[in-house]
Amino acid sequence: MEVSFSTGQFSGPLALLLSLIQEKKMTITDIALSEVTEQYLCYVDTLEEIDADELVDFLVIAAKLVLLKSKMLLPQFSFEQEDETSLEEQLRVYQQFVEASKVIEAKWQDKAHGVFRTEPMHIRIDRPLPERLVQSELHQTMLQLVHRLAPRKALPQVQIDRQVSMKHKIDHIRALLKKTKRIRFQDIITHTENKTEMIVGFLALLELVKQRSIHLTQSGNFEDIIVSNV
Repeated sequence: MEVSFSTGQFSGPLALLLSLIQEKKMTITDIALSEVTEQYLCYVDTLEEIDADELVDFLVIAAKLVLLKSKMLLPQFSFEQEDETSLEEQLRVYQQFVEASKVIEAKWQDKAHGVFRTEPMHIRIDRPLPERLVQSELHQTMLQLVHRLAPRKALPQVQIDRQVSMKHKIDHIRALLKKTKRIRFQDIITHTENKTEMIVGFLALLELVKQRSIHLTQSGNFEDIIVSNV
């Protein structure tokens, strides 16, 4: 279905608008392309299914209008003819992909291409099981089979370090200060499981100092730094 657009001095199908502009019977600067786009989007919202051909046709014409307006508004830039051709070709390729996806979806939904088993498969046992076979022997046999399936080369075991968040470390420091009131700086930094937790602890202390939640004191050079509540 051909869509009619109305903007400014023009009312009619988009192809006619492009034709009038190319024939210099209308000026591209008089057309608000945003209104054209808005009207087309409103039209698309009313559709239950978007036709790929119609969508590509609109995009091709709209792209040409945008290119024409760009040439008018930006005369200092040079636009090659191949720019327009390349864009149109890309949209045509897009259309081919859309059509191909519909064909693939139809084939996927077509149950005629599926194979279903109508009757259960009958398994014939040429050799009957031994009459004296007991559960313990079956269990032992299964263990032997599983042992054969085990990989000859054991996979390396990797231990993942526990990650501590900044918030968790800040809460931990505040909890310590509630109990002891004063704590050594190095006790917070060194009593960690790995380097990552040590760095997080140091950053947590800096954040608490920035928030004016703790106070750091040192009696002299190379002496212990004491952490206390403000």
